Amino acid sequence: MLAAPFEAVADPALFTSSTLFGQPGLYPDATPMTPAAGPPCDEAVARSAIAPLGADAVADWGDAPLVVRAPEPLPRAAAAALGHTVAAPLLASFLAGTSTARTLGVGPTSSPGRVVGPPEGRPVSSGPGERVVNDRYAAEHPLSVAPSVAHDLGWSGPGATHAEETVLHLVVALVHAQLVAQHPRLAHLGTELARRQNSLVLPLLCSHQPGDPTLAVVAPDGAGTAPGGAASMQTPDFWSIPFAPPGPPTPLPAAVAATLAAACGDPAALGETPRYDDDLARRLSAIGFAGALPLVDHLRVAVALGLVGAADLAAASGLAVDEVGDAFGVVDALACWEDR
Repeated sequence: MLAAPFEAVADPALFTSSTLFGQPGLYPDATPMTPAAGPPCDEAVARSAIAPLGADAVADWGDAPLVVRAPEPLPRAAAAALGHTVAAPLLASFLAGTSTARTLGVGPTSSPGRVVGPPEGRPVSSGPGERVVNDRYAAEHPLSVAPSVAHDLGWSGPGATHAEETVLHLVVALVHAQLVAQHPRLAHLGTELARRQNSLVLPLLCSHQPGDPTLAVVAPDGAGTAPGGAASMQTPDFWSIPFAPPGPPTPLPAAVAATLAAACGDPAALGETPRYDDDLARRLSAIGFAGALPLVDHLRVAVALGLVGAADLAAASGLAVDEVGDAFGVVDALACWEDR
């Protein structure tokens, strides 16, 4: 089932709709997007938000080194969550002071469309510096913010090439997918940021060669990255999405390389001297991301995003509709749809 092309999504309102900061939505006819309402995330909300990840996540959130680098509750909780995903090496680099992001806060970003980035009014350079979560998303769930924090912990700065930005957006998609696999309701929060993150996972799940369920960022025969969505937003695979202009290969930072190796489940997957280039994309595509999304989690995310439903599972397996949730380990993912 996961090897076949997806023809549609169950609810386009889980994904981007109207043009946002100059970027068209995947499903223009879906409901308008709005950021989470209410007061900014405080200490109690942040602690509660990461508690489902386990006692270790809560302990990490209160750890002194992280408090120093991310004193505000929202970015600190988002960063702590990364320690429980394939992006753990990026968090470790941040705490060690070897990341280009030296601190995380909340405030206006230099570019209003960024979820996390350099603060407004500060010189934007490629050197180490301060990063902030866009205050547009100050009331969002920390686990919705976490994937974008991972991007900026690995980002080299302005001028990043297509290869770098595509790899870092891949990390965003993998982190969000991992968190949704653990907690499917994250995909159904309905906020602008949740929909933006879902809209990076969707093209990844659709990026594979027909007949092969292996997620491949390079899949030239792919059926399209936004099933039933805007034709202008379709690409055959994840690598074809125009995240940034092309540029010369650059070295892959150690923390990004460790994150990708964990996602592949193979320490040797990237070769001896990996760079941001097409060869890296081909290597990732040959192996897939079973280290981040083993098949059962791949299915759980596909169910949560509405690419696969109970009726599909029943038809493919010969089981009754009311049996497939337990049989495939997707009871809670299906419940997201039953409660709507």
